[in-house]
Amino acid sequence: MTDLFDQIAALTRSAALSEDERAMQLGTVAALHGIDGDRVYWWAGLSRPPRRMPYEDGSAGLALLNEVLTALPLEEVVLVATDEEPAPWPMWVLGRDELIALLEALPFFEYFVASPDGRTLVFDTHHNELLIASLDPSGAVSRSD
Repeated sequence: MTDLFDQIAALTRSAALSEDERAMQLGTVAALHGIDGDRVYWWAGLSRPPRRMPYEDGSAGLALLNEVLTALPLEEVVLVATDEEPAPWPMWVLGRDELIALLEALPFFEYFVASPDGRTLVFDTHHNELLIASLDPSGAVSRSD
């Protein structure tokens, strides 16, 4: 995870969230979505079934992620780099465009993206699908194909 952290740090202007900020953000997300915070795969512990959006490969996944995030009323998102490791995970607050450019520049790793208030989550899983969990009607993203 250290290599991934260093790669992300080198590619973004944003500093990683502090340990206290991470703990608060993850605590909020876990409580809102009924997730056991000790899980490695948080997407498998959602209290409500997520919207599933499969994709073929990494570039299609990034295009789909961009489409999903563009449909949400978010200027910024929180990137949580889980990379199939137990927490604590490094996290950054990024603009939507910055996030996509960052992910394009890196080899694939498992992550999820959260709205700053934690009410909407988008997981990119090792099953080549995005999982969208939202407590808001605006999180009901439809695919334009």
